[in-house]
Amino acid sequence: RAIEEKEVGDTIIIKTCSRDPSPPPYEYVKGGGGIFNDMAVHDLDMTRFLAGDDPIEILAVGSCHIDKSIEDLPGSEAFDTASCIVRYPNGVSAMVDVCRQSSYGYDQRAEVLGTSGMIATDNVYPNTAKIYKNDYTGNADMPFDFFLSRYFEAYVTETEAFCESLVNDSAVPCTGIDGLVALVMSLAADKSAAEGRWVKFSEIIGEVYCSSPTECSLIANDDMFPEGFKPVGDITNLDKIVLPDVDQKKEESFGDKLKTMIWG
Repeated sequence: RAIEEKEVGDTIIIKTCSRDPSPPPYEYVKGGGGIFNDMAVHDLDMTRFLAGDDPIEILAVGSCHIDKSIEDLPGSEAFDTASCIVRYPNGVSAMVDVCRQSSYGYDQRAEVLGTSGMIATDNVYPNTAKIYKNDYTGNADMPFDFFLSRYFEAYVTETEAFCESLVNDSAVPCTGIDGLVALVMSLAADKSAAEGRWVKFSEIIGEVYCSSPTECSLIANDDMFPEGFKPVGDITNLDKIVLPDVDQKKEESFGDKLKTMIWG
């Protein structure tokens, strides 16, 4: 609300960081889609929310510093640390850094610098107690180190909003399209890190999975995508990237398998 009401003026720079208390096991990282898709995606989504606008392009890099066992994994699965720069309209830029380990607990902060001030959010602690000594001044406890504790209030608020939408038959604050756009942003970050260049989000939409050229055309040109996310090439060329319909090849649906597991 402070940003919307221009309490800090027009937005200039957005910064977020997301650092987990400890790295996940190898089995979690393997096949998880990489650090941009399973971690940075949330911060990229947050920058879009804070910017109040749709991004234009992204530049990303990644490296491994904490868990050397994942270095043999493909692509961004081999990264435990990554950074992104996202360009927004009107010269606004967003910077995101993520790391799979923070020895002092969850370190997840956001900052927006405006033309007349700045607004920032700090980490969440178990209590507000502080210690003042000749060799230390600061919080008495470390930040939360478990996500359910760290985001307890957020989960409650999300649940309330969802239930309110059900009861009142109204739209939810965050739509499926918001989630899809966030995924496109993380896929673009992955591509940028792999190719070492700025990537426009329209490039990712052009690679969307579809079961037929018709469906692909409808998805790619649908109004649900921001203008800068739509493919810039000839839509008729999308039939060259069409993949087989995996669902049609399945012997039975997930629902059928579930019924078999439950009722035999």
